[in-house]
Amino acid sequence: MTDRADIVTTLAEQHRELEQALRDILTVPADDPRRRSRLKQAAVTLACHTAEAERHLHHLVHRYVPYDADRLVQQQVTDLLRAEETMKDLELTDTDSGEFAPLVRRLIARIRRHGKHKEAALFPRLRTAAPPEALAWLGDAARQVEAEAAALRDEVERSARRDVIDRIQAALAPEDARTTAYQQAERLDRFLTGDAELSEI
Repeated sequence: MTDRADIVTTLAEQHRELEQALRDILTVPADDPRRRSRLKQAAVTLACHTAEAERHLHHLVHRYVPYDADRLVQQQVTDLLRAEETMKDLELTDTDSGEFAPLVRRLIARIRRHGKHKEAALFPRLRTAAPPEALAWLGDAARQVEAEAAALRDEVERSARRDVIDRIQAALAPEDARTTAYQQAERLDRFLTGDAELSEI
C-alpha cells in the first residue's frame, strides 16, 4: 500500500490480501505447522479489516450515502460476521482434518463475495460523493489500526491459543467503542465543514 492510500483503496486492497493469504494456507501440506501460523496471520488481518470498517467506514456511508446507508452498512456487518464465524471454526479445527480445507475455501468465497459487493455497490458511490480529503484522512486513520494490529502479530504467533479473532478484536476495540465512534464522526464532520484543520483531528 502507498503511504497515502485512501480508505477505499486501503479496504479494497485488504480484500485481495486476505483472499491471497487464505489461498496460501492451502499450498502448505496439511501436517505442516506453517498452516496454523498462516491462519493466525490471516485472522489478524480479518480482525483488523473489521475494526477499520467499524471505526471509519460506517459513518462515512451514513454521511454520504444516507438514503441507502442502513442497508449497505448492515450488509457489510453481516458479511464480516459470517467471515469471522468461519474463521473461528477454522481456529478450532486441526489443520490436517478433512474439514480444514473446505472451511478455508468457504472463507475465501465469503471474502470474495464481500469484496465484490463493496467494490461494486459501495466504493464507487463513496468516491463520487465523499471529498477526496476525507477519504485520504480516513485512509491515514485506517493505517493506525493496521499499526496496532501489526504490533500484536508476534504475540499471536508465539501463543498456542486458538482464539485469535476474539483476542485481536478485544485488543483493537476502544474502551468505550460507542463514545469513540461518536467522537470520530464528530471530528470528521468538523474537518469536512471547515471548522478544523486536518492537523487538529
